[in-house]
Amino acid sequence: MYCLRCFYTTFAFCMMFALHSMSLYAEDKTIVVTRQTDNIPNIQVVSSDGADNTMAIYKMLVQDLRTLGHFNVYYDDTLRADVLQSDLALQDYKNKNMNFIAQVSQKKKGNTLTATLSLYEYASGKTITTEYREDEIERYPFIAHAMASYLNDYIKAPKADWLNRYVIFSNYVDSGRSNILIADYTFTYQKTIISNGLNMFPKWADNDQQEFYYTLVTHEATIYKYNMYNGKNEKIISSQGMAVVSDVSRHGDKLLLSLAPVGLSDIFLYEIKSKKLTQLTRYSGIDVNAHFTNNEKSFVFVSDRLGYPNIFMQDLIPNANVTQIVFRGRNNSTISTFGQYVVYSSRESDEESGLNVFSLYLVSANSDYVRRLSKIGANRIPVFSHDGDSIMFLRQQKNEQAIGIIRLSINKSFLFPLKNIKIQAFDW
Repeated sequence: MYCLRCFYTTFAFCMMFALHSMSLYAEDKTIVVTRQTDNIPNIQVVSSDGADNTMAIYKMLVQDLRTLGHFNVYYDDTLRADVLQSDLALQDYKNKNMNFIAQVSQKKKGNTLTATLSLYEYASGKTITTEYREDEIERYPFIAHAMASYLNDYIKAPKADWLNRYVIFSNYVDSGRSNILIADYTFTYQKTIISNGLNMFPKWADNDQQEFYYTLVTHEATIYKYNMYNGKNEKIISSQGMAVVSDVSRHGDKLLLSLAPVGLSDIFLYEIKSKKLTQLTRYSGIDVNAHFTNNEKSFVFVSDRLGYPNIFMQDLIPNANVTQIVFRGRNNSTISTFGQYVVYSSRESDEESGLNVFSLYLVSANSDYVRRLSKIGANRIPVFSHDGDSIMFLRQQKNEQAIGIIRLSINKSFLFPLKNIKIQAFDW
C-alpha cells in the first residue's frame, strides 16, 4: 500500500516550501572572488525605436550583459534613435571612452519576431550586423540571450552558454497538483510542459535538454522520462515510498536515485542501457539527494545519520565507507556538485538579527575549503551551471521570492522576481 506519510517524510530534505512572490532586484556582496576580470570593455547599448518588442529585447540585453559581467554596460532607455547613422553621436560616445555600441532593432510579422543587433567597434570602425528570429513573440528573452552570447564571444570572454539554456521546474498549483514548466534563466519566459497531477522533481536527462526525468505521484511514486519534442513518456521505475532522480551522469547513462521501496529512502544507482538497479546505501534513516563527484567515482548526499540533515560522501560502491564532509551547522541540505565542489544550503541563526536564515556555502569534497556565498534571507535549492562558474538558487526574504544567480568569477549575485509561482524543485 502506498504510504503518503513516508513519501512526504523522506522528500522533506529535497522539497522547497511554497513561497510568495518577490519584487526585489539587488546584489549580494558576500561572494568570494574566484577569478577576477580586469580591463573589461565599455559598451553603450541603444534601442533604434520605442516599440514595445524592441524595448523588451533591449532591456533584457542590458540585464544579460550586466549579469555576465564581461562589459562595463552603459544604457539610456530614453534614447531611441538610429545612432549608428549619426557621426555626431558616434563622436560623442567616442569621447566617453566607449569601445562598442550595440544597437537593437526588430520587426514583427504575425507571431514571428526578427531582431537585429548592430555592433559598432571603435577600434576597427566597422559595424557588424547579426539577425535573430523566434517564431513565438513570448520567446523574446532568448533573442536577447543569444545577442549577449554573441557579444560575449566577440570579445573572447569565458563562455556563458548557460544564458541560452532552459530552466525546468515544478510549480505547485494546489493540493495534489503540480505542473512542470520550462523557462529562461530570468523566468520571464515560461511554458507548461506537463500538467494534471502531482508532477515533481524534474531533472534534465541530457545536455541538449531534449528529455527530462520527473516523478508522478499517484498511488505510488513513479519516475518517467519525457521527450519534449515527440511527446514520448517512458516509465523508468516505481516505488511504494519515494522515487526521485537526484543526478544524471555526464553522458546520461547513469542515474542516482532516492528510492524508498520499504521504509525510508536510500541511494540507488540506475544504469540506463541495462536497467540495472544497485543499492548504494543501507541506512535505517533517510539518505536522499545524491550527486556525482570526483569524476563520477563518488557521490555526495544528504543524510540524517547524525540526528539532523548533513552532507556525506561515499564511493560509488555498495555499502562503502561514508565520510562526513560538512562540519558546521545542524540543518544542511539541498546540494549540487561541480567536479570536486559542493554547494549546499544550511539553516543557521543570523548574528545580527537572531533570525533563522538559510545560507549557501561552497565546499570541496577533497579538502577543508569552505566559502560562504550568501548571508541574508532563505537561500535554497542551489544548482551549478554546466561550466561551474554560476549558481542558480531560490531566495526568500520578507515574504518575497526570487530566483538568484551567483556569478562566482565577478563576485556578484543577481535576483529576478518570481510572481505567482511556488517552485517545488528545478534544474538548469
